[in-house]
Amino acid sequence: METDRDSKANPKGTDEINEITDEWNSFADVDPLVDPPTAPEESFEIMEDGDLRDPPLSRDLIRDVEWKGNILKLYPLDYRKVPMVKYQVLASFIMFAVFGFNDQSVGTLLPTLMEYYNATKVQVSNIFLIQLSGYICASFLNERVHNSWGMRGGMFVAAALCIVFFSILMSKPSKLPIFMFCCFPLGLGIGILDASCNVLVGNMLVHKNELMGIMHAVYGCAAMLTPPLVAHFVKWGHWSMYFVIPFLMSVIGACIIVPSFRFETAAKYHYICEQDENDNPELTPDATTSEQPPQKESFLSLLSMPPILLYALFLFAYLGAEITTGAWFYTYLLETKSTDQIKMSYIASTFWIGLTAGRLVLGFVTKRAFSNEYRACRVYCGMTVFFYTLYVLVGWINSESMSYLITLSLVMFCCGFFIGPLFPSASIVAVQVLPNKLQISGVGIAVAFGGCGGAILPYSAGIITHWIGIEWLPTICWLLVAIFSVIWMLYPKYIKGHDDAL
Repeated sequence: METDRDSKANPKGTDEINEITDEWNSFADVDPLVDPPTAPEESFEIMEDGDLRDPPLSRDLIRDVEWKGNILKLYPLDYRKVPMVKYQVLASFIMFAVFGFNDQSVGTLLPTLMEYYNATKVQVSNIFLIQLSGYICASFLNERVHNSWGMRGGMFVAAALCIVFFSILMSKPSKLPIFMFCCFPLGLGIGILDASCNVLVGNMLVHKNELMGIMHAVYGCAAMLTPPLVAHFVKWGHWSMYFVIPFLMSVIGACIIVPSFRFETAAKYHYICEQDENDNPELTPDATTSEQPPQKESFLSLLSMPPILLYALFLFAYLGAEITTGAWFYTYLLETKSTDQIKMSYIASTFWIGLTAGRLVLGFVTKRAFSNEYRACRVYCGMTVFFYTLYVLVGWINSESMSYLITLSLVMFCCGFFIGPLFPSASIVAVQVLPNKLQISGVGIAVAFGGCGGAILPYSAGIITHWIGIEWLPTICWLLVAIFSVIWMLYPKYIKGHDDAL
């Protein structure tokens, strides 16, 4: 009798038990990448009015949409609610590590390549131009690749290019032209990865700034590890085996890309392009599909807009300064300070250690110490100029003493620490001052333009130092830092109507 009274007093009890039972029974049919089979946990979300509610399961957020004869899988880019997005972010991080290992490898291997192939510094420096050519081609092919194969095709093709041509470099090509030839498809693949990963992480619904900073820090960490790794492989007598590292990471990245991006088809890419992404970030099935794509601006008209032009010029000089410093610093140390390759490789890594630490640490400082990202970058630019000035002054001192090498290492760490967060923060400012409809195209053009600077300026630095001497490298880097700092100061003068962001 007591049980009957309890049942009548709590008629909802049976319904709650049935709901829990249904929830448990549904786990057998769940895709492990979309919603891993874990026991339901007691968790809640706090609403704006202070009430608590159960968070939606990831499978409830994934919707099938029929569009032009295709069944599309639509879900929000929220890694907390859709586990598949976690794997996409993980793949982006891994491929950005490949990006870092590739970018720093050529500069660190320059002395070895010159000796092995009996080539001049200018001849080996052509590698920078060849990779630039691949990167430029990627900037023009990105849209076509995504239109044909979607983001899954772009990511997989880029990873496949890395796998194939890193495997060739592992075999120690017998001639320099073969080595150079491999750098073109690598530049093409890296260019596709750069655009795809930045677009993916930049469109995250939560923690996009933190994830962007971490992704770029992963790049810096890989670049930081490259000099000592290369030095040990060179000392071992098998310098080409260094490329086993980016090769294996590319294989791992491809294995994650295939399942996690399987729903990112060309049809889905076309569908998303026809939606108002800014007003409807979580695309719904009842969105209209009869809208015409927005009118596209020409390349020159986009580049003539002050926000895009200034951002492109800033990245051109910024990436030129960053990569010139990182790519040539090891050679500079060997030719002006000491021939101890192992010791100099550790000193060369301090720049990348600082760059990685700056992107991780100053990202949190920016939110708390400054009113906006632009003003934070003004301070970071000033500090970068200051420490590059110290780099020039300390660089003119020729000494192999431990105290001198420690001082030089600290200066280079600080150079990297303050130059590191400028790229992610500048990207945030660009999004703030650009109209929504121009963000993807504008940022894409600027990043591609910056990539040109990251290839042309290190190449030019190699030619210049070949004629005037490698000891002038710090001065060349200082000039590039001064140029992008001046460009940054011009933002408020030429970009109007964004007082809150500037």
